[in-house]
Amino acid sequence: MKKNTYIVSLFFSISLLFLFACTSTPSQYDYKETKDLVSFVNGAVDLIEKQGEEAFPQFRIKGSEWIHGDLYIFIWGLDGMRYVYPPDISGEGKNMLDLKDINGKPIGKLFVKAVSGKTGEGWVHYQWPKPNSEIPIWKSTFLKKAVAPNGKAYLVGSGLYEMPVDKVFAVYNVDQAVALLEDKGKGAFGELRSTSGPYRFMNSYIFIKDLKGNELLNAAFPHLEGTNIMELKDADGQLFVKKELEILKKALVDGEILVVGCCYYPPK
Repeated sequence: MKKNTYIVSLFFSISLLFLFACTSTPSQYDYKETKDLVSFVNGAVDLIEKQGEEAFPQFRIKGSEWIHGDLYIFIWGLDGMRYVYPPDISGEGKNMLDLKDINGKPIGKLFVKAVSGKTGEGWVHYQWPKPNSEIPIWKSTFLKKAVAPNGKAYLVGSGLYEMPVDKVFAVYNVDQAVALLEDKGKGAFGELRSTSGPYRFMNSYIFIKDLKGNELLNAAFPHLEGTNIMELKDADGQLFVKKELEILKKALVDGEILVVGCCYYPPK
């Protein structure tokens, strides 16, 4: 039996578009903020993998390379137990697996899931108040697994508020959506729509269409579901849906996806 073939795209208001099953290259980032945050976490992972738990006190020292402004390193076990939390060390020793943001997004579980895959790293976007504020704003956190010399695995992470949308964010989330669809099929649609899930953040959302241009799911514009958008034009008058389908059809053999293209508009 042939698989159902979908186009899965993550759409941004800045005209960022990815097609079904794009694969991220972890070393490719567009913005300095993203690069610096990844390097910051990678440095902490390297230290833990060399020194193990003996490195933990270094991450709590104010004024050190590990704490400046709102930036700090936090460390959990893969069971959700929090070992290092510089903003409030009294919160260490607590299990954070059930932590959620204001929308009910299960960020504790998403943190653990992000480092439990093949790459051992990932991104989670959620709404959280800045220190000394009660108003939640978007925060993007990079997480990576570290294995101490004694063999114990830890989750190491750090995040920044209101980061610019980087290409890697889209690639990672599309990959997660694709994996969910492969596992659950149309049964995944509810999760892809949900504001408490990982697939909607900032101005991004998932939409799905079939090869005939029928919109099957659109998390941001549900009124489009069940309609054919083949003749939909962009701001320049281009039939962008038709172009997407033409590109994808060239990558199909007997209904199976062999190659998938990605279209991305880099920052100016």
